[in-house]
Amino acid sequence: MDKVFFIFIGGYILLSLILVPFQYRYVEQMEKMRRENEKKGKSQGEMMEDMGFEEQVLHANAQGSMLFILANILATIVYKVKNRNKAV
Repeated sequence: MDKVFFIFIGGYILLSLILVPFQYRYVEQMEKMRRENEKKGKSQGEMMEDMGFEEQVLHANAQGSMLFILANILATIVYKVKNRNKAV
């Protein structure tokens, strides 16, 4: 039973590590969109309203799926570390 549990955990960690580059690109683009909308004076809610249906569904799946939680956290940490010295 322990062996099966560790296989699932190991598989989840491996999958998360594989997904980090994809999630990193997603985090990077969302941050770019946030900065552009900030310059226009738009809030995050207005940004979401301006997104098409397909984009909203993709955003909800990328942010809300339990499968992507670890990859999202790791990608966000990597993004913040790489961009900590850049001016916002």
